[in-house]
Amino acid sequence: MKKRWLAVLCSALMVVSAACSSSGTKSGDAPGDKSDAFVIKDPVTLRVLIEIPGMTDDEWNKYFTDPVQKKYPQISFEILRPTQGQTLNDLVAAGNIPDLIYGGPPQRERVDMQIPLDLREQLKKHDIDISKINPNIMDSIKQLGDNGELYGLPFTQNAFALWYNKGIFDKFGVPYPTDGMTWDQAAELAKKVSRLEGGVNYLGLYVTHGGVTTFASPLSIEMVDKKTQQALVPDIWKTIFERAMKIYDIPNNKPKVVGLDTINAFIKDQNIAMAAYYSIGMFSFLPQAKGLDWDVVQLPSHPEAPNKYLQADYHQFLVSRTSKHIDAAMEVLKIALSDEVQTIATRSGKLTVLKNAQILDQFAADQEFAKGKNIKGIFKSEPSTLIPQSKYNGPVDAAIRKAFVSVFEGKTDINTALRTAKEEADKNIANIKLGEK
Repeated sequence: MKKRWLAVLCSALMVVSAACSSSGTKSGDAPGDKSDAFVIKDPVTLRVLIEIPGMTDDEWNKYFTDPVQKKYPQISFEILRPTQGQTLNDLVAAGNIPDLIYGGPPQRERVDMQIPLDLREQLKKHDIDISKINPNIMDSIKQLGDNGELYGLPFTQNAFALWYNKGIFDKFGVPYPTDGMTWDQAAELAKKVSRLEGGVNYLGLYVTHGGVTTFASPLSIEMVDKKTQQALVPDIWKTIFERAMKIYDIPNNKPKVVGLDTINAFIKDQNIAMAAYYSIGMFSFLPQAKGLDWDVVQLPSHPEAPNKYLQADYHQFLVSRTSKHIDAAMEVLKIALSDEVQTIATRSGKLTVLKNAQILDQFAADQEFAKGKNIKGIFKSEPSTLIPQSKYNGPVDAAIRKAFVSVFEGKTDINTALRTAKEEADKNIANIKLGEK
């Protein structure tokens, strides 16, 4: 399989010379010319695959099309989204790789497939200063390069917080949650609002959006041994499983499934008192909420990782190494990282990746529905370190999440579930290695 991908890519590379990033050339030949303008000689349409939710067409136009065309009216975009027959693997197989790929942190597989361009030379050429980007994020992206390569640039980052329905707390005369809670304190509060009343089951606290590995994310638990490339399932997972089940064992607080549709339950059904969820997703859907009196507080902490809300979680761009429009793509990323665009996005609820307190303080300022809310409470926590990115992380993550589901459903005990997870993960890793030969 891997050989087939490489064959396609090599074929594509044969028709793309090293100098073929010729969508533009830098204006001005004099030494020391400080102009950052590029001459885009001909109309350019950049094909962009947006792999993750949380970036609508309207948002794309606001953050990219409008500011880019203000400077380069000849650049336009063709937006692709992964549908049947149009995933990145499908596009690679067809030799039709997009110019830009917009996705989350896990990109090891794409690096192994030799899809993204190493951006180091392009950063110099286009005068893009990555020192202004949050170093936690950049250090995470740099993990993808085994020899110093830089394969991505971020646009926005995700925070994780505890969103709550004030109406449920008011209904039962219970004080609201506060910043600085531990999960044990949040669980005690959940006991007071987990009720079956009037035919409605009010869940006090839901914590496993994205699975138990998201709940554990602030602890940055590594999943693969670097030397042996075998699964790591340390004892801390038993503590995490016990902590999560302590919450779900609260009477009337156990959802029907681990993977509850959090947005639907919190915003539409409005039967969750407190829900741990991503900022990007929540701010995308809260404007649709009708009659929901909500607020937000700092994510409760694990004692092992105080004031951490998630591993570094960001949305980044990869530039295809086979693109014929590398200069144009890099100019788009330069504009996306400008103070102007980062401020516009941050004020709309897309958290800046710049280490700029002035911009950060404007988070969601243009969102009328967020007026008067405890937005600053979100940022009393910060991201933890992203675990080393390995192509084998996926099988381990999946096995641990599956193990928690078996415990949640009462099919097995925690020790057995975790032992089985280790065995299954190692087996799946071995199968992947076998398929690579």
